[in-house]
Amino acid sequence: MMNFMSELLKKGDSYKSFIVLNVFELPDYHSTAFHLRHTKTGLEVFHLLNDDPENLFAFAFRTPNTKANGLAHIIEHSVLCGSEKYPLKDPFVIMSNQSVKTYLNAMTYSDKTVYPASSIAKADYFNLMSVYGDAVFFPRLNKEIFMQEAHRLEIDENGNPSIQGVVYNEMKGSYSSFESVAADISLSSLLKGTIYEKDSGGDPLEIPSVTYEEFLNFHKTWYRPDNCFVFLNGNIPTVEQLDFLQENFLTRLEKKFPDIDVSESARKKRIDDFIKLVAPKKISNPIELYAEGPSGDGEESNTVLVNWRVGRCENALSATEKVVLTGILCNHDGSPLQKALIESGLGEDLAPQNGLFGSIYSTILTIGLRGVKKGNEKKVESLVIDTLKNLLENGISQKDIEATLTTLEFSHREIKRGHGPFAISLMARPIYGWLYGEGLENQIRLRSHLEQIRKKIETEPSYIPDLLRNLLLENKARSLVVVTPSKNYVEKREAAEKERISELLKHKSVQQVKDETEALHAFQQIEDDASCLPHLRPEDFITDGKPMMNRSNIVVESLPGCDGSEIPFLKNIENTNGIIYFDVGFPADVLSPSDYPLLPAFADCVTECGWGELDWAKSAEETALHTGGIGVNLLTMEGPDTANARKLSEKYNWIKRDWVIFRMSMLEEQTENALNLLKGCISETDFSDEKRIQDILNESRNDFESSVIPDGHVFVSTRILCKNSRKTAVDEIWNGISQYLTLKKLADSPVSATVKEFRRIFQLVKEGGAIIHATAEESAFKKLAQVLPDFACDLKLRAPQNPNKCEDSDFFALTEIDGTEGKVSNAEAFVTSSQVGYAAECIPASRYEDKNSYSEEVCTHWLSNNLLWEKIRTIGGAYGAFCNAEPMSGLLAFATYRDPSAFDSCDVFENCIKEACDYDFSDEDVTCAVMGCYSHFIQPQSPKGRGSSALTRLLYGITDEDRERKILGILNTSASDLKNAFKRLYSGLSDEKLKNLKKKSIICGKKMISENDFGGKIIALLL
Repeated sequence: MMNFMSELLKKGDSYKSFIVLNVFELPDYHSTAFHLRHTKTGLEVFHLLNDDPENLFAFAFRTPNTKANGLAHIIEHSVLCGSEKYPLKDPFVIMSNQSVKTYLNAMTYSDKTVYPASSIAKADYFNLMSVYGDAVFFPRLNKEIFMQEAHRLEIDENGNPSIQGVVYNEMKGSYSSFESVAADISLSSLLKGTIYEKDSGGDPLEIPSVTYEEFLNFHKTWYRPDNCFVFLNGNIPTVEQLDFLQENFLTRLEKKFPDIDVSESARKKRIDDFIKLVAPKKISNPIELYAEGPSGDGEESNTVLVNWRVGRCENALSATEKVVLTGILCNHDGSPLQKALIESGLGEDLAPQNGLFGSIYSTILTIGLRGVKKGNEKKVESLVIDTLKNLLENGISQKDIEATLTTLEFSHREIKRGHGPFAISLMARPIYGWLYGEGLENQIRLRSHLEQIRKKIETEPSYIPDLLRNLLLENKARSLVVVTPSKNYVEKREAAEKERISELLKHKSVQQVKDETEALHAFQQIEDDASCLPHLRPEDFITDGKPMMNRSNIVVESLPGCDGSEIPFLKNIENTNGIIYFDVGFPADVLSPSDYPLLPAFADCVTECGWGELDWAKSAEETALHTGGIGVNLLTMEGPDTANARKLSEKYNWIKRDWVIFRMSMLEEQTENALNLLKGCISETDFSDEKRIQDILNESRNDFESSVIPDGHVFVSTRILCKNSRKTAVDEIWNGISQYLTLKKLADSPVSATVKEFRRIFQLVKEGGAIIHATAEESAFKKLAQVLPDFACDLKLRAPQNPNKCEDSDFFALTEIDGTEGKVSNAEAFVTSSQVGYAAECIPASRYEDKNSYSEEVCTHWLSNNLLWEKIRTIGGAYGAFCNAEPMSGLLAFATYRDPSAFDSCDVFENCIKEACDYDFSDEDVTCAVMGCYSHFIQPQSPKGRGSSALTRLLYGITDEDRERKILGILNTSASDLKNAFKRLYSGLSDEKLKNLKKKSIICGKKMISENDFGGKIIALLL
């Protein structure tokens, strides 16, 4: 197909109203690239044509904003609230409800806005493109949409005024996170006089200054076809996509913008004018900047960041050079600069802002420490500079260079899929090239770029030292940024917010505000006719009675154990591009419940503190040289009670267990070296380096602490489930607020006692037996067959032993957190410094093996994309609201994100279920909800992901037969099934026998809890 297209479209050719600017091959990605421009409107298209059935498109626009009022962000939200062809309140949400999309998003960056979506079904893909294209080019942008998404005044029933708005509340959450605030300050320190100095997301104190007229003008100015770049990836032919763009958008855009100047001089002027907004001024001397950020109630210490403006990444080679230099300095904890910072004792741990920020016009490199005591700030900067000087004078270790090149080679070879398609990462560089007027052919990183750099390193001894000297040591565009947590930060902003409200009320009476709010709510409650939005049907995905789904291909074999037993050897054969993903799992449930809280800290430390003759720095270096990384994951299992699951449990004693899994990735040619490293880690780690252990504990505590406010919805969701079963309790013990409190205690306790416990735990889990799992190509398994018997023998591995017998109540007790008890049971609120809240509630539902769970899955999807979205996000102003079935636990869980009314949201959730009982679901409503729900089950996976999922399902006791039954049940859900499911869920709310299953948890700020009459337990969470 690609060769055919290459013959059809050549550089310089014309296709209808498009001119072909370039055609070139990208063999690293098995793709042919086509770059075209529409001659009548100036819109550019870049297509990576390949065999990927998951097609992706993205509309990208330059969207510079010289103010911190969040206009670009507000527009990003608002264009998705209805358009000419789809005049609905929320076509984006409706498509999320009914599409089999594999990705659907919109992102505001510092200087651009991007609208990507993908699907594995061609018809669905073009449905999504139709909705997105109409949204960005022909949005409604009503005044009500502006008020809903940007800002508005509201008066509550007690007469208290407040500012509301979805973007406004989202950014209040962002400004409640110290790490987010510190990152913004650090980045802007070297970019004064550019748009990057201002927060493109919007400062909540500035967002209320935006007028409706400015809002409309911003869209008119920047959302033009001559300011649009369309990125495409996948197997749908280029001409078919061009025809679709022409027929659906470009013909209309030619009429909307009849006077577009598409000359080359006009195009260059547009780019030049944009560059003036993003190009920073010369800096002659290093800068010092001291600022404050939000704080909790704990001990205060500074984050100190040293930043360099290291120039442009005008092509992929230039970008790769900067990545290589950064990797040599900071690839792993044993890398020279990172090691110097860790060992200095000047801070508690590395700053999370560290790294290379290359997605803007001028690349920024940041390195620093978190938890720096007052008076040590300048010492951090001196240490960084002195370490770099020492490297220049005494030379850089060849191993540090080789480890970095190996890491990058591994990264280039690996087929990845994170929170979306692999094409999401591919689109970044072409968009970068278009954005700043660079050629696109040299934008995408290739293996040849790495080889060019490797060759330069080998033939030019001064190459890396010159980079170090020019980009860092002799570079005056440097800043020292010190951000201090301040307990007054939030109070000052709240006071400023009150002043803003008072100012706004000078121009409107209370009655005007109430009238506008009433009009907005009337607009928000208009029922949409979604029939104009296209969708697919369940029968499109069922063939011969079987649904399209991701199936497991795991094979169970065995290896001889040291005691004559059989060690389970679980195999997934996948096309991994020469990479082996290797796991050794030890059962955690041979331990007592009291050991469980220590396991996350144990997992953080065991691969990072050195072993045998390798100290922690040398072990990190060797790991980087020979592997793609060694880490430890904890898994806790609670499987279904199906006939198939019971058969698996009877056959294998390692189903539905808890696990400590050592995970390593390696290139096939490094198999023996990598396995020797893993063997050393498992057999020789003794935790003797107590200083290193203390550093890791501090880092783990700080990472948890800084994640509570930005990820509050995750923490409250874990809390509400924690006393439902052993598994949900373990989730909280390992991943929830309980674990944060454990880490806080460990970090402040004598490390010698912790080390003693780690040694005891490690010995016990190793004595508990093991399983081995690998995902690799057939050739790799032939190699593994030769070396694994000795590997298992040397480690004295044996078959998994039976678990320690204990009661669920033993684990429930470990989730108890002290607080001020209230009159309402099963409800709790954690009070922090956040300006917004997070709420979660769970109610009784059906278990996995119950066929009623099928329709309940559809219920949660429908709720998330209909009533909850409307009531909590659209009307309530929260940034997000979610509903998920938890069939393994027999519960349905609900949560909100960056919520200004967290205490009211649980009542809204229950009312939504009640309202749904009376909803008259049409067959079309159900079909749409079914398709959207089904999309979660057909998400493409990387080879690594397929292997990992197959292992997890097997350990849960979930078979393909059971999954197929569930998916067919979802696809066959009817209107009566859905209605009965909601009635069943609602009846569970009032069932006295089930009331203990209903729980609520909230994270909020002091102001929010003081304004609510909360009757549950109140817990002061010191962060």
